[in-house]
Amino acid sequence: MNYFSILREAENLSGRSCGSVGQAHIPFPISYNFLSKDYQNKLSYEDYIQSFAGIGHTSLIKLCRVPNRKGEVRFFYEIETIEGFEGKRAEYFGYYFGFIQLVYEKNGYRISNLSKMEEDFLCAPYHGWSHDGEAVVEIKYGEWCKLIQKRYPTITNRYVKNIYFYGNDGADYCFVFFTLTNGTDIEIAQFRKVANENWKLINIKPEEECLTDNKTRSQ
Repeated sequence: MNYFSILREAENLSGRSCGSVGQAHIPFPISYNFLSKDYQNKLSYEDYIQSFAGIGHTSLIKLCRVPNRKGEVRFFYEIETIEGFEGKRAEYFGYYFGFIQLVYEKNGYRISNLSKMEEDFLCAPYHGWSHDGEAVVEIKYGEWCKLIQKRYPTITNRYVKNIYFYGNDGADYCFVFFTLTNGTDIEIAQFRKVANENWKLINIKPEEECLTDNKTRSQ
């Protein structure tokens, strides 16, 4: 949260001249030092600033730690930006999401990796099942993996969707999705439990495991 708070007033408007915006480039050296030493060796300061080209303001709108089988510290985030580009008189809102990996160094946690993906507001709302969590579970884990015996009502809390079902193997399953601003559901985690056991984090890969098995059987 400190990292995004520093970046809030940072701008790199790529040649647009509308006077001083926010704190200009002043926050960038501070935010760059939130990166781990290894990450800085891979991403130069110049390339880091360039990754903000066209951005004049950044607002953090979602931040949540996500489960990790390796015990690593990993967060999901979503941001809203105000962007302006040379040759364009109007500014635009942009939305991005991604994951942040943290590593502990001598003086505290630092960012060891950060992904950033643009959100699509034209194609995504009109496309099919891959943008909807319930449909993803029904098709990937039901039709492809033949795993679902009974699906229960989805439990939604703000942008978090928990989709539960009882499996043909006698186990209970919970799939966690986060809903982006554009309405797309992103799969975050998978859990499985048998009887009264605790939920265990799992990692089923339908494209690799189920589709490959189906293709092999058909041959």
